[in-house]
Amino acid sequence: MSDRDVESEVDRARFVETLRRLADAIESGEAFRIQVANRRFVVPTTATLQIEHEVEGNREELALELTWNRAGDEP
Repeated sequence: MSDRDVESEVDRARFVETLRRLADAIESGEAFRIQVANRRFVVPTTATLQIEHEVEGNREELALELTWNRAGDEP
């Protein structure tokens, strides 16, 4: 399988709905199912959760990151 690095800009309503679904899944200890740029996948309950803040010149970025290894992949 090839590497992938996709960013999707979404409207406010879709962003909020996705955050709510993600928060509910994390809180209830369930896997999170999502589709990004025509690819569906599942974020497992074992995903590492990170909050990142980056400043570069006048630009700031806040990222909520979930990272995990795919089933069968080495850590």
